[in-house]
Amino acid sequence: FNARLVSNTPEDDDQDFGLTVPLIPSDVSSGQKDFYSISPSSSYNKELPGPLAPAPVAIIPSPSTTEQQDQIQQKPPFSDEDDDKVIAAETTTDGSIHYAYIVVIASEASYQSRRNLIRSNYFGLHDNLIPCMRYNTDVYYTFWIHGNPPPSNTPERRRYETEKMEWNDMVEMPNDVPFEQETVLEWVENTLKPTRRIEYDYLIVQDIETFLQLHAIKRELDAGVIGEYSNMPYVVSMDQPLNLIWGSFLGNDDDRQAFIIGSDAAQLVMNKRDHIQQQFAVSRHLLTNTYTYYRAVSGVLKAETDAFLVPEEAVEEQGRLIPEFIREDRLGETQRFIRWENNVESVHIEDHVISRVYQDKDFLDLARWTSLRPVPTCARHYYSSDRPNDRDPASIAVVTSSYIYDNCMEPSATLAAENKRHYALQHGYSFVARSPEFEQQLVKHRKIVWGKIDVVEKLLPKYRWLFWMDMDAVVMDPGRSVEALLEKLSESTNNNNYDLVIARPHQDKMINAGVFLIRNSRWSLQFLRDVQDTMSWYNKGPSFEQGAMAEVINRPENQNHVLLLDGDNQTFNTLPKLYIPNVSFVVHFAPDKCPNDAVLKGLQAADILQQGGFVSSLDEE
Repeated sequence: FNARLVSNTPEDDDQDFGLTVPLIPSDVSSGQKDFYSISPSSSYNKELPGPLAPAPVAIIPSPSTTEQQDQIQQKPPFSDEDDDKVIAAETTTDGSIHYAYIVVIASEASYQSRRNLIRSNYFGLHDNLIPCMRYNTDVYYTFWIHGNPPPSNTPERRRYETEKMEWNDMVEMPNDVPFEQETVLEWVENTLKPTRRIEYDYLIVQDIETFLQLHAIKRELDAGVIGEYSNMPYVVSMDQPLNLIWGSFLGNDDDRQAFIIGSDAAQLVMNKRDHIQQQFAVSRHLLTNTYTYYRAVSGVLKAETDAFLVPEEAVEEQGRLIPEFIREDRLGETQRFIRWENNVESVHIEDHVISRVYQDKDFLDLARWTSLRPVPTCARHYYSSDRPNDRDPASIAVVTSSYIYDNCMEPSATLAAENKRHYALQHGYSFVARSPEFEQQLVKHRKIVWGKIDVVEKLLPKYRWLFWMDMDAVVMDPGRSVEALLEKLSESTNNNNYDLVIARPHQDKMINAGVFLIRNSRWSLQFLRDVQDTMSWYNKGPSFEQGAMAEVINRPENQNHVLLLDGDNQTFNTLPKLYIPNVSFVVHFAPDKCPNDAVLKGLQAADILQQGGFVSSLDEE
């Protein structure tokens, strides 16, 4: 493969922008004496040279025989022996979580299919049945949503809200915040780090139409050698490995489509941002302007540190003051950051960033062509029936619907899901919101609400207990755990062999299936099958799936497996008019009309309670 040349410091580059520039007095510091600063000059060229012609790329011929193909597969240029090792995130002494990598994918709201491809191919997240509740490996990722959200009261908006409920990996920027290097860095340094108490080593940023060989990038940064298998590998400084900026610095859109920056370099850039943007604004890209700045001042910084410090201290100070720039835009050299040329054959093993990939099919082809390996972001829970434990929080999932089938619940659905997610996080449970099982009822010719049974049947084998709550149910007292509830029910009934816990509120004629607990057991799985087979309830209102559950529950052979909370209004399924302060656990807003307004009021009341306030009653309208 072609080699790549990089420079340790910008002044080593042979491309000169002809700048005479001001030096910030704080650029160099010493305990021995003050350093001089360069006076500002009014004459310097702010223009960057035009885009460089891409380096010629040689097409690697395909092996002519199967034997040769096998040899290539057996001798890859990168070792895979450490691929399956998962490194845990570290908790620092101040309680912050330290990740080796933060991956930020800038995306407009409409790119839902591409986000799904990235989840699957970058991180191995093919579905949310066993979700990442906490990012507990050395990689944290998020989709940085910019631009306007889809219009309200549209199918696009409902799909977008559904995605937010199911994945919880999207952060939305205000409409007036564009995707730029500066805005992403500002958000990471000033919002993500302090609000979520996150620290990191390297920040990897890409736009949604870029493809990264993320696994290879991570491997090389972990090893401290970039381009290890090329003729001219670049060795990251052992003394200042995080004072690094890797990307393109041409001043065009390629600069923001992908870039990598170490945490030390990010802080350095943000500290000097105002001066750089005022005095060196050769483009709208902050890191390109930063590169221009250091091309101008790094020689002076080196000379002054050499003059006033002993050699070892001078080298250390220079490593702190001057970021290392790894350029991917040099004329006549192999570039690891390339543009998509509409065929995978033009992509080589060293091409870690391919931008302008507009088609999802091309993205998938690139993932296959490069043998992209997912980078895990969490160690997910996997329940084993060989080791049952009713009291293990990891074996419990809080489950709800994320399917918004009309305009009714569009404003409140995501907020209601967050209420349940926070409850699950507080107790170490999984939280699963599902929509496909509801959507498929159109094909199964059943009422949409039957999706609940399909969801429970899909999830139950993966957990010990499922705590189902309808979309319009709100947790009012999140301090109560499922384990404590089960223990209390066992003691009060002198029975711990039940598989289904469900209530029939005092004024209801039959059970209310808006909230219930179900255990992973042979009986439960057969119960769900029997419910599925009650075809007479498929479209029989108003009860639908609830009527089918009641019919199967009332069969004599099922009585001993069901704990029916008959006439119970408070255990976990309380109507808003029956709410009692400090007693009610989950309030189920289920009026005859759209419950959206009532749910929003209930969520507001739940927030008041969380903040230590008092709520005496709830409005069901």
